[in-house]
Formats: sequence, structure tokens, C-alpha cells
Amino acid sequence: MPSLKSAMTFVTDFGITYAAVIPRIAYRMTLSCLVDPRGARRFVHDVLDATDLGGEDRVLGSLDIQELFPGDEDVTLKAPWQSSSFGGTCRLLELGCLAHVVKSQEPSVIFEIGTFIGRTTRLFGLNTPPQTRIYTLDLPQDRVPHRIGRDFVGTPEAQRIEQLAGDSRTFDYTPWHGRCDFVWVDACHDYEFVVADTASALRLCRPRGWIGWHDYWHSAPWCGVTRCVRETRGWVERIHHLRGTTIVLAQTGGSVSPGLRP
Repeated sequence: MPSLKSAMTFVTDFGITYAAVIPRIAYRMTLSCLVDPRGARRFVHDVLDATDLGGEDRVLGSLDIQELFPGDEDVTLKAPWQSSSFGGTCRLLELGCLAHVVKSQEPSVIFEIGTFIGRTTRLFGLNTPPQTRIYTLDLPQDRVPHRIGRDFVGTPEAQRIEQLAGDSRTFDYTPWHGRCDFVWVDACHDYEFVVADTASALRLCRPRGWIGWHDYWHSAPWCGVTRCVRETRGWVERIHHLRGTTIVLAQTGGSVSPGLRP
């Protein structure tokens, strides 16, 4: 009886999986919080990531990138992916979506808040016209352990990239107010920092410009990025979560916004 055999196989597989998974979940959510807090935090992040990447955002709504920016043009991704120590944004779908956004927009000015190793910075350079100027802001080099912008330093794209240094909460953005076609917010993810960076992004964007946020978890409304992005809905014309990613994109209104109050 194939049906009975299939049912027994399912029950057996389910039991084996249940026996393997439940003890790990119980450990990570109890004792691990004391003896291995970093491991417990990574476990929670993995669960949130899996939930977000496979689920729909009921607050902002989830869209495929082509619904915002129609087209299926090829995009360019370059990085030493073979290096296991390579940090920063590493999901190919997220990188592909960002590349598609800037390639579709053909922006004159991009401003990135949070350079880190410069992976997305170079990505912007690889997928924009030669006249596009890219400004990227991070802390001074002596305040971080990694090499800021190492992914684009020495590349042809670096000629169109200007590295800026400073604290994103106190940096003087005035020269770029109302000039930027796309602003990418990916610095410190604590709520107070995201609020300040989002307020700056709103001021930086030209009318009908776009803002993007990274590490938005629609299943975790208490997280800094998620909380701030949802509070930003009243300041933008439209805002959506990109399906299968931790990215949110928003388009500003028809006039330069004064920005949120950090």
C-alpha cells in the first residue's frame, strides 16, 4: 500500500527531525542565553531571517523588484566571493535588487550612509552611468577594526566614489540636501541611529527620489530598522518591502522633505 508506506515515511522523518531540532531550540532559547549569548543571538537572527525571506510583510506589503522598477536587464556583481571572511551584504538577491534599482534609475547622485567594506558602494559604481557620483559615509578609520571601503579601493569604480568620514548623526549633509537620487541607509541599526540617518536621507533626497534600508525584519517590529521604517510611512509617497530580502524601498514626495526629527 503506497499511501500507508508514504504516511509511515512521513511520520518517521518528522519524528527524526523533531528529535533533532527541539533540543537545539530549547538550548538556544534558555541556557545558551547565559553561556553563549552571541550564539543565541545568531540563532534568533537566523530564525528571523528565514521568516522574513519566506514571508510577506503585512504592514508595508511585499513586492518583487520588477513591480517597482520594471525590466530584466543584466546587472554586474563583482567581489571575491571565494573568501569565507568576506563581510557585508552577501545575499545575491539583495545585491541583484540594489544593482537593478540603480541601473533602472540611472542616478546622478547616490549617497550611502554606512560604507563598511564598500561592497554595495562598488556595486553602485558597477551599475550606474559614468557620470554618476557616489558619496559614502562611515566613521573615521581609526574608530573601526576593518578597512573601510576595501572592496572598491583600487578599482576603476573608485574614481567616481568619494569616501566621507564622520558620525552619521552629526555629519553636515548640507551640501547634498535635495540633490540625491538614491540614498542607501545601512549604518548602525540601533533605533536612535536609524531615526537620525532616515531624517538625513529624507533631506538628502530630491523630489521623487528613492531611499533604501537594509536589515529590515518585518517579523520583528521591535528591531531598530523595522520600527523606524514603519514610522517613516507618513513622510514618503510610497514604501514597500522587497519580497525575499531584508530591503525596504521608499519614494519621496513631490517636494524636498524636511525629514523626521531625530
